[in-house]
Amino acid sequence: MGSTSLMTLGTQAVFAAYAQLQTTGNNIANANTPGYSRQSVELSTAGSDYNGAGYMGRGVTVATVSRASNMFLTQQAVATGSAAAADGTRRDMLSQLEKVFASGASGLGQAATQIFNAWADVAASPADLSARQAVLGRLKDFASLARASSDQIEALQANLGNDIKGGVSQVNTLATSLAKLNTRISAAVNRGQMPNDLLDQRDQLVAQIGAQMEVHTYLASDQTASVFVGSGQTLVMGGSANRLLTPADPNDSTQVGVALSSGGQIVSLSPAEVGNGQIGGLLRFQGSDLAEARNRLGQLVTGLATALNQQQGFGLDLQGQAGSALFSFSGPLALPATGNARDASGSYIASVSLTVTDAAALKASDYRLQADPAAGGQYTVTRLSDGQVFSAVSDGQSVDGFAIHIGPNAPAPGESFVLKPVARAAADLAVLLKNPRGLAAANPVVVVPGAANSGTASVAALDIVAAPASGYAAFSINFSDNNGSYQVQDAAGSVLAAGSFSAGQPILQDGISLSLAGVPRAGDSLQITPTSHPAASNGNALHFDNMASLALVDGQTVSDAYANALSDVGVRVQGAVAAADTSATVSTRTKAELTGQVGVNLDEEAARLIQYQQSYQAAAKMLQTAQTMFDAILALAR
Repeated sequence: MGSTSLMTLGTQAVFAAYAQLQTTGNNIANANTPGYSRQSVELSTAGSDYNGAGYMGRGVTVATVSRASNMFLTQQAVATGSAAAADGTRRDMLSQLEKVFASGASGLGQAATQIFNAWADVAASPADLSARQAVLGRLKDFASLARASSDQIEALQANLGNDIKGGVSQVNTLATSLAKLNTRISAAVNRGQMPNDLLDQRDQLVAQIGAQMEVHTYLASDQTASVFVGSGQTLVMGGSANRLLTPADPNDSTQVGVALSSGGQIVSLSPAEVGNGQIGGLLRFQGSDLAEARNRLGQLVTGLATALNQQQGFGLDLQGQAGSALFSFSGPLALPATGNARDASGSYIASVSLTVTDAAALKASDYRLQADPAAGGQYTVTRLSDGQVFSAVSDGQSVDGFAIHIGPNAPAPGESFVLKPVARAAADLAVLLKNPRGLAAANPVVVVPGAANSGTASVAALDIVAAPASGYAAFSINFSDNNGSYQVQDAAGSVLAAGSFSAGQPILQDGISLSLAGVPRAGDSLQITPTSHPAASNGNALHFDNMASLALVDGQTVSDAYANALSDVGVRVQGAVAAADTSATVSTRTKAELTGQVGVNLDEEAARLIQYQQSYQAAAKMLQTAQTMFDAILALAR
């Protein structure tokens, strides 16, 4: 082999060893760079030449610099990171929501108990204005605490909306960057070599988008990444990117939604389609946890405030007037879907309204009403908290304690409304009564047994169960035999009703429920007359005091209902913490596996550095030998 050939071989060897040293040094320098993948030099032989003694090698060439990659683990890392981001976000939001439902003396349950206790003091002294003022104070405390709780929930809603918009803005920025990067990657690949650093940036951008929402990625032959969201909607395709938007939720305008603008069309993405990621976790919290908390608070407020208002209306105040309402609060609401038909002015054509028929039966849930395409004039109502469906619902029919009223223009097939029976109740709860004299502590009527009664019958309870048709008027109950037969007669002796007394069954007349103890005899009578001295009557105050043990909220007492709300939030927090810990562990393990496959191991790189240094020294020695031979040849020529 001539000295020139040896010089060429040495030069190629030096270049190859230098490339390996340079690449190894780059690996060491980027060992802690996020998203960096280990690179390595791929060498190939330069071929060989034939001569009479055989084929002689022509040295080495640097074929390319490749990056370590594992597409399966890369996609798994994105998916598990997306799940961890969703669970972590929901855990953090639930931790804030938990603070809304205070326990102990600072909770709504205790505030309601204080109302009942204050009424007990009024029952003990119905004319005492200081005791009456204490009732007003407890009512105001409850209303203030309920509004504060509602304000905290709405503050969470506002912050959540801002976070969703921030996440969407970040996704749009990342998607635009990825589209531009795709263009650069495609151009580089078409030149014949893989742009390793650009490919790392590509994977890093996809992972960052995945941290915000669930994505599916497809790699083309030119290594450009196409990113899809939802049910296959395109976010990034080659060098073009679509944009995400944050319109109001199409089904519930009080909530923030996510949509994709593609080709001039806007496609709404449901929380399930957004999937995981921070945005997905926020949407899940908004639609489930926050809505549940708002409805539980509204359910408790509606049940208690309605019962107190009703009981107040059954009694008399110190002026002998029927009690006026204690609380004011927002009633139920029906929200049209944004896709419902509108008229020329932009107003919705169809309308739906709600009225509460039984506050104690209301559920802590929103509902969705849709026209039944198979039955005109009937509707399907779905309870969103558990998915229960009520079929064949018609105009005026009640569902879970509220009645549905269809407007003059009924919803058409395909249109829908979200029904919110209790969601707004706590937001503006206020005490209407200002004067303590207006508290209706007195029963509107009194019962006096006849002086000549010979039986053992006595008044066990006097309850007002409904307002009278036309005010309270005196009447009497007269027993005609020893079997309990009686007639109800007005003051003029006209018979209003007749019946037969049975132990344990109250006598009902015009909203008055009279329960008797003992047995009446023939000729016995009971005189029912309007109360003439309300300051001396505590009958209605006793009913207020007794409300603490009544099932006012979906079959539960107010205290139990609030305790269940606390428990529900606590269970959700515990579940979210467990889910976040699990998904974070899985994500960390997956990223560790990926790093083990494609990351930089400094010990291995240090060993390679020594190996390549020796190769470089050997190649340099080859060049030195070639130079010595060349000098010797020149010396012989002189």
